[in-house]
Amino acid sequence: KKKKRKTSYLPPMHRTVTTSILRSIPKLEARLGRIVAPFSTSAAAGWNAAWKRVEAASGDNCEDYRALPKVELHRHLEGAVRLKTILDEARRHHIDHLPGVSLKDSKQVFDYFDVRQSGQITSEDFVKACKEMGMMHVQNAQAKNLISAETGGSVDFLKFDEFERLLEHLMLAELRPYVLTDEPFPDLKSLLDRFDRTQEVFKDHQTFRRIAYEAVEDAWNEGIRLLELRYAPSFCSQGHNHSFQMVLKAIQEGVAEAKSKYDIEVGLICIAVGVMGPEEMEKTVDFAIENKDAFVGFDLAGAETELTQWEDHFARVQAAGIPITCHASEDKTTGHPLNAVTAVERLGATRIGHGVQIIQDSRAMEAVKSHGVLLEVSVTSNYYCGCFPEGSHPARELWDFGIPMSINTDDPGIMALDLQGEYKIWHKNLGFSGNEMKETNVHALNHSFLPEAVKTRVKEAYFA
Repeated sequence: KKKKRKTSYLPPMHRTVTTSILRSIPKLEARLGRIVAPFSTSAAAGWNAAWKRVEAASGDNCEDYRALPKVELHRHLEGAVRLKTILDEARRHHIDHLPGVSLKDSKQVFDYFDVRQSGQITSEDFVKACKEMGMMHVQNAQAKNLISAETGGSVDFLKFDEFERLLEHLMLAELRPYVLTDEPFPDLKSLLDRFDRTQEVFKDHQTFRRIAYEAVEDAWNEGIRLLELRYAPSFCSQGHNHSFQMVLKAIQEGVAEAKSKYDIEVGLICIAVGVMGPEEMEKTVDFAIENKDAFVGFDLAGAETELTQWEDHFARVQAAGIPITCHASEDKTTGHPLNAVTAVERLGATRIGHGVQIIQDSRAMEAVKSHGVLLEVSVTSNYYCGCFPEGSHPARELWDFGIPMSINTDDPGIMALDLQGEYKIWHKNLGFSGNEMKETNVHALNHSFLPEAVKTRVKEAYFA
């Protein structure tokens, strides 16, 4: 049964380890595991000095933008999980129906095929070992390419640490298209499926603590100095019978551990998911209010239609003094431009997640502008989700109209992106100058839900 499930998840093209993936092991590590090189604290600088380095480097490379200090307000924890972490947690929890996940002990397999007991195996034996581990598509020529890339072409055999590392690369390569994408989703279900597949490994306290720690660490390594990280208690707990409290405690511990190592400010936003229904909405609102000291804000997602049905729930959130942001006017089909206005005027939102469809209605644009509402914009996410065709994003038009915006990734783990890449898009594709992008960060700080003293410190340190 498990074997059938494994082969039915993906089309044949994704069940083959392609030559292009095998060509470069370092590139494979970076793309598959979201392994970000540590950010040098000595390279940290204020915006003006960092932008001069971008200009000196021409800004054609995403890495040119990494040293820029940044503020991100819209990043989902569930969509910011490293691929390697999904693999590790799947193996730890024996979830072996996911593509590429093998529960075999690699040391035992290696020793079995080390027929000479020399601590090394040949390319032919490596192919046999891969098949034993479940990597059925590795052939002799591919194995030789892998070994050559790993050893620099000097030898035709592998030691155990090299063998184990290459096996992990192969597992990541097979798992990647199942949980990540770097092209537009054909439909909304394809995006939600990837969230569900990632969520499958959310098994215990240790998992949540790890993904929270790594999400903050990745943010720091992308140059982010103030981060608002949001998650949905209902979604995280769904199918696992976790208590909301356990999940929150684990996430808090992971964030605290990362903050003890990196000089980054972090606030958590609690998300209520509209499509999960009134009972889960009520439960999430109750939880947020009971734990209001743990959250800097409250968000509504998965509810582009009939927003007013949640008006009483959000009145309770407002009465508790919790700031509100809402996903609204995002989707091309259901994201009516006036949804953003409803979220502001009826639900009390002071920020809108995405909100880009307001470009279709001048009344919505005027209302958002007059209320001083900030749009949390994620350009690549909007393209991948079909909000706009490539090359036609309205960020420039909205900005020129006078609507404040911030630059965000949304779901960097699922969409295989990072914030420095988004900055390159805003600069090179949308034509935003260094001063304009600095201003988006100042807007983000001004609209952040973190305490004023925290925002002032970040502003003075990086954006003065």
